[in-house]
Amino acid sequence: MTRLRLLPLDLEVRRTETAAGSSLAPTMQALAAELEPLMQRHLPIPEQKARLTRVGGRCPRHGVLLEFDPWSPQAHRCERCNQHYTGAEHDDWWAMGAQLYTAERAVHAATLYALRGDPRHADLALRILGEFADRYEHWPNRDNVLGPTRPFFSTYLESIWLLNLCHALDLLDAARAPGADRVGARLRDRLIAPSAALIASYHEGTSNRQVWNEVAVLSAFRVLDDHPAFARRLDADQRLRTLLEQGLLADGTWYEGENYHLFAHRGLWYGMQLLAAADRSLPQSLVDRYTAGFITPFFGVLPDDTLPSRRDSQFAVSIRQWRFAEWCELGYAHRADPRLAGLLSRLYDGSIARRSTARARSTADAERNEAPSSLSRADLSWRSILMASAQPVPNASWAPASVLLPSQGLAVLRREHGHVYVALEGGHSGSGHGHPDRLALSLQTGPERWLQDPGTGSYVERTLHWYRSTLAHHAPLVNGAAQPPATAALLAFEDRGGMGWMQKRATIGQGIRATRTVVVCEGYCVDLLEWERDPAGATASASDDITITLSLCGDARRTAPSHFRPTSRSGAGGLEDGFEFLHEVEASAIAGTVIIDALAVSADGTPGHRAQAQLVLAANVPCTLLRARTPGAPGCEATVRHAIELHGATGRLVSVWHWQSLEAVPAVERVLLDATGGDAPVARVSSADGTTAVHGPATHGWHIELLARHARSSVDLAGLIERPATIGEPEHEHEHEHTATDTAPRSLPLDVTLGAEHYLRTESTWAEAGGPTATVHVAVEGSLMVVDVVAHTGVVVVADGDDNPLDNERAQVNADGVQWYWGVTDARWRQAALCTPSGGSLNMARLVPGEWPLPKVASTTLPDNRGWSARLEWQLADLPIEADGTILFDLVVNERPAHRARRRGQLVLSGRFAEPPSAAAYAYLRGDRQSHAHALRLRVRPQLSSPAVTIFD
Repeated sequence: MTRLRLLPLDLEVRRTETAAGSSLAPTMQALAAELEPLMQRHLPIPEQKARLTRVGGRCPRHGVLLEFDPWSPQAHRCERCNQHYTGAEHDDWWAMGAQLYTAERAVHAATLYALRGDPRHADLALRILGEFADRYEHWPNRDNVLGPTRPFFSTYLESIWLLNLCHALDLLDAARAPGADRVGARLRDRLIAPSAALIASYHEGTSNRQVWNEVAVLSAFRVLDDHPAFARRLDADQRLRTLLEQGLLADGTWYEGENYHLFAHRGLWYGMQLLAAADRSLPQSLVDRYTAGFITPFFGVLPDDTLPSRRDSQFAVSIRQWRFAEWCELGYAHRADPRLAGLLSRLYDGSIARRSTARARSTADAERNEAPSSLSRADLSWRSILMASAQPVPNASWAPASVLLPSQGLAVLRREHGHVYVALEGGHSGSGHGHPDRLALSLQTGPERWLQDPGTGSYVERTLHWYRSTLAHHAPLVNGAAQPPATAALLAFEDRGGMGWMQKRATIGQGIRATRTVVVCEGYCVDLLEWERDPAGATASASDDITITLSLCGDARRTAPSHFRPTSRSGAGGLEDGFEFLHEVEASAIAGTVIIDALAVSADGTPGHRAQAQLVLAANVPCTLLRARTPGAPGCEATVRHAIELHGATGRLVSVWHWQSLEAVPAVERVLLDATGGDAPVARVSSADGTTAVHGPATHGWHIELLARHARSSVDLAGLIERPATIGEPEHEHEHEHTATDTAPRSLPLDVTLGAEHYLRTESTWAEAGGPTATVHVAVEGSLMVVDVVAHTGVVVVADGDDNPLDNERAQVNADGVQWYWGVTDARWRQAALCTPSGGSLNMARLVPGEWPLPKVASTTLPDNRGWSARLEWQLADLPIEADGTILFDLVVNERPAHRARRRGQLVLSGRFAEPPSAAAYAYLRGDRQSHAHALRLRVRPQLSSPAVTIFD
């Protein structure tokens, strides 16, 4: 018996199962052929550290990722336009792929040696491991984005890299490869131990990235034979079991959405194999939740075999890629689910053209999505050779139907054998990767996308702020402000095949609660949006000046009315409200019914021509129809978008979408709408066969009266949730944070010296950074609020307005300076600015919009350029002081040495608390956005008995 440390596998048994004639033999042959270039050439291990920039790795024309070729470190091709690009930014992005590609080839080669015994494969794997061991200390732990790392710019990438190297060494050890002892000792000492320590110093809560950090550190401890450290970490709080318990929702989906489900669940697969190899068990309920995670991402698959682009997902990802086939194979090997067998039969059916799968240039588990291709078992990877079923998975048939996943918030009604897809957004907000898109509607018929979620493109491009806006989704927003982060309540869901409905409710901003009801029938759907003051959040002084904006559809062949006039629109001014991305804005005041002959697009952004759809809508409040040019979905051209503005603190909008059906469904000929409210029906839909369906809400749910020429019948849709509750789980990564409202007010004057306990690092500790300090004095002086800052951090200045080539933040973020924030409870920051010292003044940029006056400022550079000081003065009358005499405040001092490209750390007045407590406090590269969660509450004046009286000390 030859057991592995990291996988529950006996190599001797597996050799027999995968011998010549096995259905996995072609997979081994294909992988062996892909290793041949590495036998003949130098390894593609980059000299430089990988670097994240705004330009690197993307086509400047199309915005899509450039092709990764491990043998072309300085020539990078766009597969869409066939243009080759050069430049240091592209080379540094290539370095990330090259590191992961080469590490994965080590485990490929080690797997083939362990099963086939070819010494060339052992030599290749050992050569890769040896070179990495010798070079690890060469890459600097500097200028990182998310946590410490040497070869990369984010910790989770080093975790994936380290995990592959650990598996390669484990396989070589178990197979007793000649030289494995010698190279393994060097690798353990020079790379595995220091890399694991670096990763272990950083903790990302319940982020998908922490899954990889966790399994990499645990795997390293196993390979190091450090059994006590392995046991301590496995049994500690906020570790692997926590990620299973809190990261996976009750329905088996990862809380951050489908894209991050797939990424996190792959990491959990490694963790589950590790637990099995270590003979550590889990409660059956957790095992079942993990098992469900293999199939749940496919419940929402769109009619064109792509995944919905919910939250920070990539756009239009096809499931017809080798990595999805492998995931089904591994899931079926874990538990023989006939649905996974059905998916594999679909992926292996040969119904589409065969093209390059790009497996030969795979970059480990940091995958790149490719175009769909015909697939077979020969396209699988080393994981399947070791862990998939030795026998082919039996043929089966399965396709997703209508589905409700309450925790994830996925509610889908399908028609025409899956050809028609209608979804209503809700559920868990998705936390940091979530979008403010509660109650968004999606509609697709075959490949034709009428209403779609754009997902997210590059995280460092400016358009990220568009994709993360409510306006980019078909969801309602209030007074130009993106929805606040929130979950949505499920009120009803029922599907009867030909007719079904779903209803959800959410608070969408400024005390406004909206309810959206969608009824899906054959050939059409009825959409009812209603809004009102939220009884739980309304205040007596709340303004009735409310405008609800709802994005309707893309471009159109015809719109009635059509008298559009040029205009302009601005939102509330938040970073992700989205209105600054509107161009060529036109408006038309409307009354009565609006008819839009919509145009669809396909997944590549090209116009659709194979179907027709029409939108008919009416409202019971004054409204304005807008159209404007906006960014297209990621990788697609700009598009024209229609939206409607509805003016009133309460109201309703009723709409009917109807489309050309592929089945024998009578076409819709006439739609009559009634948005007045009360008990009257909201829609009458007449079909070509003479049937009229009369729709309206009812006490039991939804009532449909069917009037035919010689018959009359009705359908009552129920499925009401008896006790409407908020869907989703808590925001786990923030559970341990205190909030400003939980803290006692601090009296003024306030004098604080910012030091080690206030320091947020990107990689260097406070001591390693030279012990930067700053003093902060906050006081009331007559009618003024005064803040004095003296920062002993050096002075690195970035000129105001300079372009930031690294990401979509202000360039001044990567300079010495100060950020200040004033606010009130349960609201956005009312005043905030980023200030950078320059000579005797401060360059100041507002961080939040508004008419609040900026302070009077003065700044001085300390002798010998050792730092700077600043004095900021506000009139008390200009500050958002609450009736109880308190105000929220925070202040952040950025520090950046001249030899760095990015800032090194932050001194934060309110402090931070690392989770778990044993972990160091790290800063995300989040620019100038500061959360309320740790703000200080300052007592500016005594609480008054009458909040209407204002007295300043």
